[in-house]
Amino acid sequence: MVGEDVVHRPVLREAVNALAAARPGERWVDCTLGFGGHTADLLRAGASVTGLDQDPEALARATASLAFAGDRFRALRANFRHVASLVDGPIDGILADIGVSSWQLDRPERGFSFSARGPVDMRMDPEAGETALELVRRLSETELAGVLATFGEEPFARRIAPALKAFAAGDGPHDTSTMAAVVAACLPRKVAATMHHHPATRTFQALRIAVNDELGALDALLEGAPALLAPGGRCLIISFHSLEDRRVKQRFAALSGRVRPQAPRRGLPPPVSDADPPAFTLLTPHAVVADDAEVERNPRARSARLRALKRRPAPSESDA
Repeated sequence: MVGEDVVHRPVLREAVNALAAARPGERWVDCTLGFGGHTADLLRAGASVTGLDQDPEALARATASLAFAGDRFRALRANFRHVASLVDGPIDGILADIGVSSWQLDRPERGFSFSARGPVDMRMDPEAGETALELVRRLSETELAGVLATFGEEPFARRIAPALKAFAAGDGPHDTSTMAAVVAACLPRKVAATMHHHPATRTFQALRIAVNDELGALDALLEGAPALLAPGGRCLIISFHSLEDRRVKQRFAALSGRVRPQAPRRGLPPPVSDADPPAFTLLTPHAVVADDAEVERNPRARSARLRALKRRPAPSESDA
């Protein structure tokens, strides 16, 4: 079966299961269903799960593989940015594995990969929004350089942007492998020779993030998801690059009271807060990462970062 490896070996599986600690009767939301690897474990623990995904093929495959759970599983085709309006709280857990699945990366027709020839697409939902090629054509050279620098942290953004504009305006071929070669040609040879990844990696990441508004969706999830949690509810988020992880870290720190008040001026202590205790507890003081054995089995796990948060019981419950 295509996707079997994805189903049975989700990233950071053991850590996710330990932090989720799902129990029979609990209600969970998997915001990034994919082929349902993490959801399968939640269902086997006895929980009920609503799975969200933008990709209709992923939803179909997950629905088939998770049929063993019966009505404890339902699938919704949706962007996780809308979770607060799609799910009625309170719920016991929220899980999100942010990023592109290995299956999507390996499909040339999806346009995520620079190692195989495919359309310059990069949409998570293949039926909605503009493609990466359309984005490049629409943005000005300055705007495009900003996208590459901000979302890809690409130091050569100003060199690459005009080359991409020329590529998009030319006669073609307009495919991912040609675009990757255009990007690679913009980098100094000495720099490209020392890279441990393809020279177009940062550019492809930036365009993918921009096409799918991934950071905007993550911000919406971080804003809306915590309010859905019941007392004792857990929120687990796996990210794959620093732009995402930084947002998760900062939001979780704020919710758990890890952000200290600013001192009025240098040399003075911060003001004593009379605010109520934070409503959440941070379950992961540091991001959980894959061990060497998992990275060897799944190189994609190398960049995975897992952070988790738990809503504290209501005061009346904790005092009881």
